[in-house]
Formats: sequence, C-alpha cells, structure tokens
Amino acid sequence: MIPEEMHPALMGVVPATIITSNKDGVPNITNIARIWFVDSHHVAIANHMLNKSIQNLRHNRFAFIRTMDTNTFTTWELDVEYEGSNLDGAIFTEMKKQYEVLSMMLESGIPITVKSAEVFQVLSVRSCDEENSHLISNTDLYNPLLEQLEKKLGWDSSGVWIEDENSDELHLVTIRGMEEEIAATVLKRVAQLSLQQKKPLRILNIRSQFQYAVTTFLRLQDGQENFTGQDYRKIHQHFISLPLIGEHGEVIAVIACQSNDSDKFRRFEEEVLESFSRGLAKLIEKSSGINDENERLKIMEQELEHVLFKVSKQTSEVKIPLSPREIQVAIQVAKGLSNDQIAQNLFISKRTVTTHLKRIYQKLEIGSRAALTKYVHENGLTESST
Repeated sequence: MIPEEMHPALMGVVPATIITSNKDGVPNITNIARIWFVDSHHVAIANHMLNKSIQNLRHNRFAFIRTMDTNTFTTWELDVEYEGSNLDGAIFTEMKKQYEVLSMMLESGIPITVKSAEVFQVLSVRSCDEENSHLISNTDLYNPLLEQLEKKLGWDSSGVWIEDENSDELHLVTIRGMEEEIAATVLKRVAQLSLQQKKPLRILNIRSQFQYAVTTFLRLQDGQENFTGQDYRKIHQHFISLPLIGEHGEVIAVIACQSNDSDKFRRFEEEVLESFSRGLAKLIEKSSGINDENERLKIMEQELEHVLFKVSKQTSEVKIPLSPREIQVAIQVAKGLSNDQIAQNLFISKRTVTTHLKRIYQKLEIGSRAALTKYVHENGLTESST
C-alpha cells in the first residue's frame, strides 16, 4: 500500500498535518512533527500534545494525513483508519529515543514526553502531482522538446516563446542552435504572427523575397541607402511556427523553427501542422504534470513518437521499413512477450531476438518496447504483413 518512493516523506524533514473530525463532523487540523513508517500498510504518529485529535479519533476512526518529500517537493495524501495506541512496541521505543535526544539538544530542562504511539491502517495513498507541476521551470520543460525535435526531425535552429499574461508580448523561454540576439528578431516575428492568427505557419523561400523588399520598396520608401541594418544574407530561407493551444483554447506557448534546408519542412502542409501543433500541446500538458525528470523525458519521447506516427500517416509517408522477420518480432513484442518467449515462438535464439530489436529501434527511430507496440497497433501490423 505505501509505495517505496513515499518513504522519504516519512522522515520528518518538515511537519505534516492530520485532519480528524468529532462525532458531529466538525474537523480539526493538527500539525505533527513526523509520520512514522510501521510497515507497508501502517503508519504512526507520536502522541505528546494530541488530546483533541485522539478524542476525535475515538468517535470517528477515519482521518486524513498530508506530508511532503522535500527531495522532490511531492505532497502525499493518506486516507487512514485509527487502530489504537501502542505503549510497548518497537515503534513506540523508537519515538521515545528520538524525543529524548531532542530534549537533550534543546537544553530546556523540560523533557518532551511521548504518551503513546498512535497507529493507523493506511487505506489509500495518493501523490499530489498536480500541485507540483508549477515547480518545473519552462526551460526544463521545453528544452528537452527542442532536443527531441532536432533528433527526430533535424530542426536544429528553434526557440520557444510564451505570451505575457498582461500583454501581447512574447517572452523567450529557450532557444537551440542560435544566438539569442538572432532569435529575438526574425524568428520571434514569425512566432508573433502565428500567435496573432492562432494557427501554425509555414514560410518557404522567404530570403529572396526579403532581399527584394529591402533593396527595392523599403529603401525607396525611406529614401536612404542604409534603410535597414538587417542583413538579408543572415535570414534563413524557411520557417515554421507552431502555437500550442490548450484544451480550453489558450495558447500555452509558441515554437518557431528556421532552416535553409527545405526538406526539413516540406512535408508539413497546413493540415499536418495543425495536427502536429495539437499533438505537441497535449504532450506538454501531460509532461508538465510529471515531476521526476527521467520519467518526464521518457514520457515526452514516447508521446512525440506517437505524434510523429500520426503526422506520417497524414503525409502518406508511412511505410513498413521492416523485414518480414522483424515484423514478426515486433508483433510478438506488441503482445507483451519477453525476448525468451519470442525466441521460443519463432524458433530463434534470444541473441537473434535482441539483434532484431536493435535494428527495429534504429529503423523506426524509437527507443522502447512501448513505442514499438504503438507502432504495431497504429500501422495495423499482423501476421499477414509478413
């Protein structure tokens, strides 16, 4: 019942709270120094100033406890049922020792006594991840996404902006593959334009048009030779901008990318960009609620692979790049079988299965069995595919 990852929250680094109620249902909230781990289904608290709480528990055995793991800033909630007092068990002995040490260190002359260990059965445990999503910085959230876009799509020059709540101004969150001064000019303007229109943009072959505008219309209009300090040779040829729109219609952020290689953007027609933008928005909303960095990166990579599979379908670029034997292995993986089981079913060695999986991951540019399972299901791979 009590997961191992919750144990650091039971070390008493910061106070916890317990909520009890009397026979009439009137609640009482009490701060407690520590929640003590008894076993996987029980916790305890030290009773030295808990008269009101204990009185309530004798009328209503159910209570609610909140505590925090200060390593991850994760809040944990426990629904518990009061079982009674313990005066001679190991947990009571441990409590007495700790408070004796505390009394000695305080040198107050007034000992801190523990009347009893109050033991509770844990009925349910919940990690309050939704309370901690704000603790993830925007940089930590979006940097890995830009890295994945570079890895999967070759988008190696990109940035993320977030709109100011009190104005239409965009603020730079993070950039990749460029200097901040450059990012704040043309690419930011592209991001601003897609924000205003609330839809994705793809701009191809813009540099020659920019050059023509600077050297002709704008210079004539200004009447000066050096109309602009903007060197058209530093402007990229192609741009894509994606406003990430949340489920309530709000713009979460804007991702803008630039490149001189048209192949990186060619397949992203307007309809495809809209689908891609929606997928990335859902990815960010899901990732922002995961505090563990490794788990967040894992989920982000898997979700991006899922989004890219959908994009590939829309662009009619889904092909089955796997050999017949690799398809057989992939199908077995999607059934949840281990490498040993796959080897037995296909009459091949476990080492051969491992080799096939390595090649499959390389061909599909994925890194997990879960992603391969998605690929199998989304592309309708069956035994007849071989």
